[in-house]
Amino acid sequence: TDWAFRHFWPVVVSEIEGVKSAKNGKNIRGFILTVPLTAKQMLEDREFAVKRIIDTIKLAEKLGAKIVGLGALISSLTKGGLDLVDKVKPKITTGHALTAHTVTSNLFRFVELFKLDKNKVLVAIVGATGSIGSSSLKVLARAGYDNFLLVDIERKAHFFDNLVAELKKMNPDVKVKTSSHIRDIKEADFIITATNAPEAVVTSEDLKSGAVIIDDAQPSDVSPEVFDRDDVIAVEGGLIYTPNIKNHFNMGLKDRYDNFSCMGEIMVLAAHEHNQNYVIDRPSLEHIDEISSMAHKMGIRLSQFQNAKEKISQEKLARVDNIIKNNIK
Repeated sequence: TDWAFRHFWPVVVSEIEGVKSAKNGKNIRGFILTVPLTAKQMLEDREFAVKRIIDTIKLAEKLGAKIVGLGALISSLTKGGLDLVDKVKPKITTGHALTAHTVTSNLFRFVELFKLDKNKVLVAIVGATGSIGSSSLKVLARAGYDNFLLVDIERKAHFFDNLVAELKKMNPDVKVKTSSHIRDIKEADFIITATNAPEAVVTSEDLKSGAVIIDDAQPSDVSPEVFDRDDVIAVEGGLIYTPNIKNHFNMGLKDRYDNFSCMGEIMVLAAHEHNQNYVIDRPSLEHIDEISSMAHKMGIRLSQFQNAKEKISQEKLARVDNIIKNNIK
């Protein structure tokens, strides 16, 4: 199968219906295209993966695309789109601005629902030096959260210093620990996962009772046995509800109008007929504020809490609410 994947050409998976121009209400056509490589293949041969990604964008151009969004691993493989900018005609966005907004909004929603003091919770970010991780961190720091554990792999640990310096500028009283060991998240109340690892990095034994995981990785950073625990909540972190917009592709989400926020970003930009590159490399806080405001005006909101296994029930929310309140007394 590896051989077969390497020799497949990009294909159109489905057509997106329901995106309308914010200016005049006319329908805007959109497509989901696939780069026919597995995550493992992409990471093992980045040069070949980038070539296939460029082929895919050229197919999008033939379909009339003026702007293209980079989903899943594609952004990190192309240095946030930097490797693509001069090689393709359509404009590019990574999807990371709306994703950082969605991930952090899910955390805010849990803290509000559980009536927690934001200054008493410890938030861990796994993949903290990456685009989504670092952007989410800044959004949280700006909102007044001040107790963080930053986790990333050993070879990225030298990026921690700049990140901590930026946080200290935003809030001199911020408390930050850094680590290259996943097991250290055991002390965290909330965990945002945003790595580009091809397999799960968080297992059940890494989590304390009452932990809440907001997983933004594609493929998922969370091992399936975590979903079976009744004292831990893991949710898909980057999901939005896009009323009346159908992608005609089964992504395993719980509502037919649910979409990943990286795709939502391109929908919002298309609706506003945006004709420049948007997020290349990393989003700024200004990008995050602008795209979330545009999305809100289109009626886009957070999806119901869910993961690959289930919608999160009220009973489970209540159970974890009790545990987390005891944890942070």
